[in-house]
Amino acid sequence: MKTVSRLQYFTQENLLFTYEEQVKLISSCGCDYVHLKIKNSTEKGYLKIAEKCVKIAHENNSKLIVWDYPDVALKIHADGIHFTKWNSIDSKKFNMLKEEFLLGCSLNAIDDVIGLKHEFDYLFLGPYENRNSKNEKNERIGITGYKTLIDEMVKKQLYIPVIAAGGIRLTDVAFLAPSGIHGLAISTGILEVHDVSLEIKKFQAAIKSGWEI
Repeated sequence: MKTVSRLQYFTQENLLFTYEEQVKLISSCGCDYVHLKIKNSTEKGYLKIAEKCVKIAHENNSKLIVWDYPDVALKIHADGIHFTKWNSIDSKKFNMLKEEFLLGCSLNAIDDVIGLKHEFDYLFLGPYENRNSKNEKNERIGITGYKTLIDEMVKKQLYIPVIAAGGIRLTDVAFLAPSGIHGLAISTGILEVHDVSLEIKKFQAAIKSGWEI
C-alpha cells in the first residue's frame, strides 16, 4: 500500500510568489507532498514550470504531484498525478500509471466517490470552506459534511484516504482529525504568515496530536 502524507500543499496563482518559489519555500520547510496546480495552462507551459519544480522538490526530499498531465509526469519523473476530471482516463492507461505514480483526484460529494471508475490512492474532498475563493460553485463541506461522507464510505467499504482541502487553517486541524479523514491540504494562505517554516511545524504538530497520539 502506498504511503499518503497527512499534510500536503497545492500551489495557486500568487502575485508575490511564482510557482517555483512556492515549491521551494514549502518543500524546504518540511512539507513532503507538493502539488503543482496551475489553472488555465497549456501542457507545454505546464511542462516548462514542472521541469523546474520537480528538481526543487526532490532537492528538498519532497514529492511533486503533477495535476492533469500524465505525459508531463512521465517526462519529468514526478512522484504522482492528480486528476480533476477523475473518470476521463481509460482503465488500461490508469492501471499503467498506477504502477509508477501515486494517483489522486478532487471530489466534492459522496456521489462522486461512489461513481469513481478507478481505484485511486487518495482523494481530495472539498472545499472544506470557501474562504477567499472566487469560485463557489462547489458547496462547502464543513466538519459535519466530512463525518457524513466518511461514514457513507465505510458503509460502502470504500477505504481510500481522504484529504480535506479548501480554506483550511491551523485552528481547523483539531476539529478535522476526529471526522475520519486521513489528512489535509493547505495552499497559499500559509504564505501570508510571518514565518512559514514555523507555521508548517505547527500544522505538523497539530496533525501528530490529532491523528497519531
